[in-house]
Parts: sequence; C-alpha cells; structure tokens
Amino acid sequence: MPLNLMDIPTANGGWFKPKDNADAVAILLEVKQFDRQRPTPNGPKDSVLADVTVFQTHDALSRQAPEVSKGQRIEQTVLARDLETVVGGAVLVTVTQVPPSKPGAHPAWVWKQVTDMGIRNQVVAYAEQRDAAIQSAVADAPSFD
Repeated sequence: MPLNLMDIPTANGGWFKPKDNADAVAILLEVKQFDRQRPTPNGPKDSVLADVTVFQTHDALSRQAPEVSKGQRIEQTVLARDLETVVGGAVLVTVTQVPPSKPGAHPAWVWKQVTDMGIRNQVVAYAEQRDAAIQSAVADAPSFD
C-alpha cells in the first residue's frame, strides 16, 4: 500500500498580522481549517488555520524566496470569514485596509485578489516546484516493506 503522507493542521505558525504584510507583493494562503466562534482569551472569534507563504518584495518573488509559516492563525473577523469557503484550497491575495463605514470605527483589513498574471504565474511556478520537490523526496524515501 502506498504511503499517503499528510500534515496534521497545527497552530505552530503564530498569528497572521496584516500590518506586517501590508506591502507584500503576494500572499499564498493554503487554508486547512475554519472554526466558527473558536474560544480565545478575548472571547469567541471566527478563526482560520492556514499555511501562509508571503512574497514581501518583487525580488523575493523572482528569487522564489518567500517567508513560509505553516499553521498560522488568522482571526481578524473579515479576513477569517472570507476564507470560510476556501478550506482545502488556496488563494493568492494581498492585504489592504478599507476606510470605516461608520464614523469613529477602525479601518478594516480585507483581502485583495492578485490579478497581475506575471505575479500569479511566478507564484504558481513556485508552488509547482515546491510540490515536485516534496514528491521527489517521498519517492526517494526508503521502503521498509
């Protein structure tokens, strides 16, 4: 029987901070899990567990050298809810703020889809290369049968 190696979704990647990624060229989100109203010290929140790959600059994108966080929590309300239907899939986005709709409210962080085909193609090439390297490593693993 062939080995079907899978990752267990764990939150060892810390928390996603939109402010730290506001200038990123591209963010690849591979959504593993969505929890509605997950208990937190600050009260229940919708929460997403995702592998987050951030290309902070065009240079990092061209060098295929992203910052990768496996099992990162995303708990900002709008950001988490937008990813509810993406569990098991991936999206390529950036993050930006929109002005508040009510006076005195804080600006909301939202995802913005990456539409630049050059950036999309580079990120897809990175993901294909990464997945091919994983498949190669699994194929090269010794068999203990």
